[in-house]
Amino acid sequence: MSLHVSIDFGTSSTCTVVSVGGAEPQVVVIDGQPLVPSAVFAAADGTLFVGHEAERQAAVDPARFEPHPKRRIDEGELLLGGSVLKVVDVIRAVLQRAVGEARRFAGGAAVDLLVLTHPADWGAMRTAELRRAATGLGKELVMVPEPVAAAVFHSAGHGLPDGGALAVLDLGGGTVDASVVCKQGSSFQVLATRGEPNFGGADIDQALLDHIGRLVSATDPEAWRRLVEGRDMADRRRRRVLRQDVRGAKETLSRHTYTDVPLPPPFSDAHVTRVDLEALIARPLGKAADLVLATLREGKVQRQQLAGVFLVGGSSRIPLVARLIHERTGVVPTTLDQPETVVARGALRAVRLDPDRSGGLAPAGAWAGASTVRAYPVPGPPPVGSASVSPIGPGVTAGDSLSGARTVVIGGSDQTMPVTHRPSRKKRKLPWLIGAGAAVVVAVGVVLTLVITSSGQPQAEPGGPTRRAAQYDYEFSYPGDWKQIGGDPKNWQTLIAPEDDAQDSVIAVNEGKLDFDTDTDRNRAVQQLLSDYQQKAAAGEPFSLFNPSTSFAGRDVVYYRQQMPDATVEWYVLHRGQFRVLVGCKYGSVGKDDVVRACEQVVGSIKVR
Repeated sequence: MSLHVSIDFGTSSTCTVVSVGGAEPQVVVIDGQPLVPSAVFAAADGTLFVGHEAERQAAVDPARFEPHPKRRIDEGELLLGGSVLKVVDVIRAVLQRAVGEARRFAGGAAVDLLVLTHPADWGAMRTAELRRAATGLGKELVMVPEPVAAAVFHSAGHGLPDGGALAVLDLGGGTVDASVVCKQGSSFQVLATRGEPNFGGADIDQALLDHIGRLVSATDPEAWRRLVEGRDMADRRRRRVLRQDVRGAKETLSRHTYTDVPLPPPFSDAHVTRVDLEALIARPLGKAADLVLATLREGKVQRQQLAGVFLVGGSSRIPLVARLIHERTGVVPTTLDQPETVVARGALRAVRLDPDRSGGLAPAGAWAGASTVRAYPVPGPPPVGSASVSPIGPGVTAGDSLSGARTVVIGGSDQTMPVTHRPSRKKRKLPWLIGAGAAVVVAVGVVLTLVITSSGQPQAEPGGPTRRAAQYDYEFSYPGDWKQIGGDPKNWQTLIAPEDDAQDSVIAVNEGKLDFDTDTDRNRAVQQLLSDYQQKAAAGEPFSLFNPSTSFAGRDVVYYRQQMPDATVEWYVLHRGQFRVLVGCKYGSVGKDDVVRACEQVVGSIKVR
């Protein structure tokens, strides 16, 4: 019996969805609720409490409580009480709780597939941290951008025409995110995304609490101050109940025009109306609606291309949100019951079983913007002694084989740039690149590379000395303990490697030209690349993890991997104008950290002259 689990790890709350034995995904109810707070509490004995248990413990010692660990993902460490904890361990505790509840739901079955969602604007560092937190929690791990998951869910229920765009506004507990997702065949590409990281449902709760304070505090200002700020145990407990009642009042005002909030003595119950609430939050919600317009402009979406606006997240229930969206876009937005569960439910649909393949999962490249760490199953490399694998593209002669496999750059059917000058540096023959050169098509543009360490964490550039390469139409810096070792002038290629001449550590930078403008037709370029990828994978090339749109170093790139018998090559592709850049980073069983360090520096410094 297979168990697939998706987790929408949110700023304020986390939603878990399971599919058992291929059945329709179901939301896992935890502590009687479809959502569990993302909060953690670090007890003095080292125990990490999660969710409602953490919130209850917070009344005992607030200093040991972290309500929003997702917001701390960039910080590395947290000080909770007297305990210094790694952020990755804190996030892991939340994910472990979710996975544990999912396994309990499935009778203790192991997790075959774990799907994690993440904001569309998260780069490689943040997504790698999330991957690290989930290490070992499932046999396979997939990461899907939140707006893509929402768009997949919307498309399954309401349809989305090919080429159509869907605006997704996610009003979560701690953030607001607006994105535009375009459907091209079976792919979902994030065209643009913007967010407000400092406003969400929790801020609406606080605004309503402050309003109630203005209504009743004149009765006894000191008693109100103790209620909302007091540190005595009794005050903390009363405050916790008060905040729950205020949150409930906000939710009630989404369905009714007024409600009463019970207050402890000496205060009378507070009467609040929907008009009161809307007056408090009209400005920030107006800014949230403006984010939708901004992403539509940034994504260059025409009115006739916009298929709809989809509201997700708990605060999307507030009627004012739909009215503001309608006023600004002319489109009546769509929302569903339990909008806070949409992303987790859509994430499982994004990797649902492919009916054309027995027991297999849909390709990781089926959606754009998904930063995935699982492979689309492809045939492995041919056995030693079998015919060598030819590079992609017509008219290419296979070179020397390396244990029956070679490095191939996908995209070889495109035009190669003419050679106008050659480097004087002597080349070193590298088996993993032989035969691939004539298939390489690389843009005069930004060189992008990514190498993952054993932990899955991209490493930051150190502050050591640097060198500079300036050849052909590009230049970039690289670590002082690396050197240029030549390249293939037919492909306007530069190779760099460590000074210690480690054969397994090489970064190749190439450039070439296409016959159309990828700025206006990126999907065409990506589809060409995907077609080559699928053909070679079907022919037995050891390719995996094709991702048509992922973010690294702030750039939008296409990614795929080639697994060789004794080394791994990570390929990253960038499109600019009429050009395409393909960069291969090769590492073996040792030296990964040095390759990562060099790749980070190249990515951050590349310029086109």
